Amino acid sequence: MSLGVKKIILLILLVVCLGLLVVQFTNRGTTPTAKQAEETLDKLPAQETVNEKVKGDKEERKYRVYYITIDKVEDGRYYGTTKEGTGISFLEAKVNEPLPKGLEKGDIVKAYFDLEFSTNGIVKVEEVDEIPEE
Repeated sequence: MSLGVKKIILLILLVVCLGLLVVQFTNRGTTPTAKQAEETLDKLPAQETVNEKVKGDKEERKYRVYYITIDKVEDGRYYGTTKEGTGISFLEAKVNEPLPKGLEKGDIVKAYFDLEFSTNGIVKVEEVDEIPEE
């Protein structure tokens, strides 16, 4: 093999390796790891009570908000765990205000429960995008 052919093969191998590194780096940053989700959840309160207007309400109501880590997504049903360790599941179709995009395992959400009509279950879900400062 001549020196020119060896240089071309080496260049092709370097380009392939660089391409694989770029693909691995871009895929790694999109999904939070379990440790990242746990750290985020630690910074959030276990629960809070808020006054808010949800779709279909004529006036503000009191809602209990729980922060939930999504553990599993199966057939349109989301399974998650609160900071206190309580398991919660819900169907996106049953929520009054559906999410603009679907959730994935590891996502952290705010789940709103109506305090006046507790039989309604979760009435609103919002994805937590911003991590509070310590």
